[in-house]
Amino acid sequence: MSINNLSRRHFLQTAFYSSVAYGAGALPLLSPNAQATPVPLKNRILIDLFLNGGPDMRHLIVPAFDATEDSFGDKYWSNRSRSHSLAITGQTAQQRWDNDYYPITVGGNNWSGGLVDAGGLNSGVTFGIWREAGWLIDMFRSGNVALIFNAVGGTNGAHDLSQLMMYQGDVLASLNNQERSGWGGRLARSAGGNPIALTSSPSPFTFGPVGNAPDFSLNGIDNSDLIVFDDTRDIGLYDPGVLNYPYFDFGGKMARSAKSYYAALRTEQISHAYQKFLSHEYKVRQFGEAIKQRIDSTPIPDLIQALYSEVIGINPYPDNEGTGRRVLRWDNLGRQIRNSYDMIAWNDVSVTIGNEILSLAPRVLSMSFGDGGWDSHENQRQIPAGLASDPNDPYLDRGIENGFRDIFGGQFGSTPSNSLALHGALSALWASLSAADRNQIVITIAGEFGRQIRDNGTGGTDHGRGNLMFVISERCAGGVYGAMFPQDEIVKYDEAPNRTPDITPRTEIDQFFAKVCEWVVPGSATSVFPRMSPGYSGDAPLIEIPGMFNDLLS
Repeated sequence: MSINNLSRRHFLQTAFYSSVAYGAGALPLLSPNAQATPVPLKNRILIDLFLNGGPDMRHLIVPAFDATEDSFGDKYWSNRSRSHSLAITGQTAQQRWDNDYYPITVGGNNWSGGLVDAGGLNSGVTFGIWREAGWLIDMFRSGNVALIFNAVGGTNGAHDLSQLMMYQGDVLASLNNQERSGWGGRLARSAGGNPIALTSSPSPFTFGPVGNAPDFSLNGIDNSDLIVFDDTRDIGLYDPGVLNYPYFDFGGKMARSAKSYYAALRTEQISHAYQKFLSHEYKVRQFGEAIKQRIDSTPIPDLIQALYSEVIGINPYPDNEGTGRRVLRWDNLGRQIRNSYDMIAWNDVSVTIGNEILSLAPRVLSMSFGDGGWDSHENQRQIPAGLASDPNDPYLDRGIENGFRDIFGGQFGSTPSNSLALHGALSALWASLSAADRNQIVITIAGEFGRQIRDNGTGGTDHGRGNLMFVISERCAGGVYGAMFPQDEIVKYDEAPNRTPDITPRTEIDQFFAKVCEWVVPGSATSVFPRMSPGYSGDAPLIEIPGMFNDLLS
């Protein structure tokens, strides 16, 4: 049957086309009984945000400026002046520190919220969080953010291999190991739920293992439970109504004909080869009918909608003309936040087809942000002309700082009336969720590798290994894990000028991501990260302080 004049987007929308392509034969469906009020999360959920390109986290969280010669603060700011664009802005390192970073001293007066210093490695150390990452500051001071320093997941300086290591949760992986599951897919399989990719193309992080937990095989991929939601508000099989599309509309006629054709085929005795396709078409159609009801009864919160589109009557930037501007520079992240909100709001949905009960059951949500934009070899902090006249405008190019503000900007909690101007991506999501749901969520944030400790002469930083990674949850033992600014790094600043040395990797991701898995699904840690098993016979994963993550989540 020809459908050459019927667009594929109209015939088979994104989520379900992707599900077919990636093997979701038993697609979870929604209940026709849509509810206006979101049901609280039934199970704990991991939200993983991957920062593609290798972010320089030592631009976001920095050591205090220190004029004492050969101190860490002196070495950092002396060797990072170009990546902070100090000459362009006319700032000194002291001014940059004083004006642009929120200071926290480990164990000091502003060390609050039950924060921990795992291993006692950082007592008295003062560091700063970039002030425009307001939500991150707020959450950290509340004890809900674990900062994992000197962490490593990708040990190779190549993007593709390091990303593969991070996706698979295996620093021993090679490019010959493409056919292995991702640690997010293994966690979802352990939970008996589904990994859900909220991007147009799912990352290998969500790829499931072969077999059932806990005895699945890591050396293979089974995506039967993977679902892809590129746009939760535009999904389902195209089925135009007569009122919306005149009977003579060609696209509408073709869609209605296809619907009738497949319905008729299901009543016929046909070859077994077509049964799976017809069954899938029926499930997708049932899902589409039901999800439309749920969409209609689940309005998008203004805080989230403002991330990626104009909100009528709201201008978060009063210095600019007009009455509506999206808050984020990169609206794709805002759409993923909306997708996350919908998955949480719809977590309860299920449908019975014949003798089969199918559930949405989200347990792992996968997001990706950056599309390589964190690979900041040049002009890491772009400062264009005119910035001083409108410092709050995210549309101006400020390099990776735009990305940091998109993710971490805003303030959670009591906000002024112009709160839309204050909420970045995670802030908007957190403020839109119920307290019960927030208590069931853990967020992990990481890139494939870090950057090197000196700038490279062109205002940027080159590929490194060790990096800062985040675990964020209201059930988290927040604070600092690992030596923030190891003193043995000081000598690296004085190495030959043709080298820009790495942050030394000291803790591999198995140690803390396994702890996250154990919190989401008790008993899953050693299945998802086999190197954490007592019976593992290979090289044990690096850890800076043994036992330091025992109380990471509770």
